[in-house]
Amino acid sequence: MLPYFVLFGFLAVLFLADKYDDRFKPFVFWISGLVLVIFSGTRIGMGRDYKIYENAYQFPDGKTAHNFELVWQWINKVFHSLGLDFHTWLTLVSFVTILLMFIGMKKMSKNYIFSLIAFILIYRGYFETMNSMRQYVAMGIIFASFPLFLSKKYLYFYICIAFSALFHTSALVMMVLIPLARKRIDNTFLVVSLVVTWVLGAVILQPIADFAVTLLPERYGFYIKKEFIPAVSSSGFFQLFLNISVLVFLAMRSELEKKDPQINQYIFLYVLSILIYNTTISFEVGIRLMFYPFVFIFILIPNAYVLSEKLWQKGAIIAVLAVFTLFLFKDLSNPVESYANYRSILF
Repeated sequence: MLPYFVLFGFLAVLFLADKYDDRFKPFVFWISGLVLVIFSGTRIGMGRDYKIYENAYQFPDGKTAHNFELVWQWINKVFHSLGLDFHTWLTLVSFVTILLMFIGMKKMSKNYIFSLIAFILIYRGYFETMNSMRQYVAMGIIFASFPLFLSKKYLYFYICIAFSALFHTSALVMMVLIPLARKRIDNTFLVVSLVVTWVLGAVILQPIADFAVTLLPERYGFYIKKEFIPAVSSSGFFQLFLNISVLVFLAMRSELEKKDPQINQYIFLYVLSILIYNTTISFEVGIRLMFYPFVFIFILIPNAYVLSEKLWQKGAIIAVLAVFTLFLFKDLSNPVESYANYRSILF
């Protein structure tokens, strides 16, 4: 755990410098990004699919590499043909992913330093970029281009979604989900949907999933058949927390959207991510699909905090972030996870 304390300690110093003088804010933001790129780009063996990506890079014409999207295969081949080692490639992927997320934060957040803190501390945030690498690149493209959607440049935004699907085809799900965010759906309907999906979602969808396995290509059927990740679903506490956190934001929704109507988009996308989680919790593909709308929590938390005026609202938002952080540290300290023993080519 020592490398994590060093990482968090260094970032804490930068954040304190930011509080000392607002002129440091851009410097703190981008230097922190550089630190995150180095931390993830120089890692050894960290990430559930690390060995898969390493094998695909070292053997770009092998079976493992051919399971990836064509664009990813081409990127592998180009860098491999240039004689660059795996960690150079890994650092580039980390750089692109972090840059895309930072661009989105800078454009959409009312406090981008707070967004950065949320990105690091929220379970399934920064550290997930080391697991779902292709998908996080796709998510980063959608995240960074979402201001196009907010400014009603829908065609350009959908082109960005199509482009993101070249890195991970699951990104196409946002073609269906994003239009839903254009309409304001009543709180009552959303709460009922949360309850129904929480109680019956997995039961209803499991037969559909079993049938889907027979139709999908092997690499997608694998994700459906595979048991859900123990670190996430070791108990119902995480799911319970997610659903309660949604209720927190729905409770303050009407007040916040009077000050900034766009907050409704971020709240709805967060609700949507939890509905997906509730419905598909019995197989791993569920959490992969929920990531796409879930990443907007890095904007929702700071923007809701800035807009809120009541003490209970600010306290509830900080409490949500704190609980997410507890789940993160639970994962980082889990000996089953590759996070437990961080190693780097630098030390």
